[in-house]
Amino acid sequence: MSLQKHFIKFNETIKMDYDVKSELKEKRDILLRILKNSHDIPPFHTINQGSYSMHLGVEPLDKEYDIDVGLRFEVNKCDVEPMDIKNKIFELLKNHTEYGAKIKKPCVTVTYKKDGEAAYHIDLVTYSYEDKEDTSSQLYLARGKESKPAEICWEKSDPVGLVNYVNNKYKGENKKEDREQFRRVVRYIKRWKNKKFSGNAEPPSIGITLIAVDKFNVSKKYDVTECVYKYDDLEALLSFAKDIQQLFIYDGITEKGRILYKIQYNLPSSLNFEANSNIFKKMTTNYMTNFKEEIDKLVTKLEEVKKETDEVEQCKKLNEIFGDDFKVPEKKDIAKRQMNYIPPTSSSGVF
Repeated sequence: MSLQKHFIKFNETIKMDYDVKSELKEKRDILLRILKNSHDIPPFHTINQGSYSMHLGVEPLDKEYDIDVGLRFEVNKCDVEPMDIKNKIFELLKNHTEYGAKIKKPCVTVTYKKDGEAAYHIDLVTYSYEDKEDTSSQLYLARGKESKPAEICWEKSDPVGLVNYVNNKYKGENKKEDREQFRRVVRYIKRWKNKKFSGNAEPPSIGITLIAVDKFNVSKKYDVTECVYKYDDLEALLSFAKDIQQLFIYDGITEKGRILYKIQYNLPSSLNFEANSNIFKKMTTNYMTNFKEEIDKLVTKLEEVKKETDEVEQCKKLNEIFGDDFKVPEKKDIAKRQMNYIPPTSSSGVF
């Protein structure tokens, strides 16, 4: 078994398959029915967004699943205050579960309990139109919450364009295998960051995703014996980690001598978001520096994996990076497969 097959198994383990999370989908549909049957809020159309719609979901380490649902209300943003609809959604859903609903800056969240603890949550994101009679007009996200009135606003947003921007990477049947490697590598980095960071210190997933859309390069070689391309996820992952590494810039030095770094990566200028929307703006300089230091370590460790010649030792190093979901094979199993391996003959009849 080559190292690539271990990566493929790891991807299958961490890949979030929303289609099999029927319970989560059922809860989502129940919430939408409650909202659609209410006369307290305007009519709306739903859109899927986030990792669900981009096919980049990763199994959560804390086992609390989530799904983002956009609600495009048939209202003009100039006719309604940003918090009006969010507050009404909250009132409709606040007693729906034991945890109830919670208003957050970008959404209203409803959390569900299973086996005595939080098991999954659904984020409901509120949008209005520039012109409700024209559904292709500018969308605005209801940003903010009552406890911070200065931050409440209608913010230009382009959720549909963002999903398309990501999903158009390697679009088409002839790019299917390239697209799958792209998605695998994004999942690997997302699992790594979930393991390394938590809370506000964790780099936003959309940042990782958009850097990948712009920077990622497929790693594959053509096998003339089997007449197929062989993909190399280790090389693709290492190359992408270096791409992230190169985005950090010097931002000073502390009194104790720690060198500080920052990272800025804006939402695509081709989309209709607020201008200069740095995806990493919520991270402090210390958090950004931590991100840089961890990315440096990741690059170093992946270089060590690349130099290692023993397959089991390679997997051990990758297990240290990604955790126990990256399985380490037994040496005897590798040896047995190698003994049973019959190398392809070079006499193909073609000269």
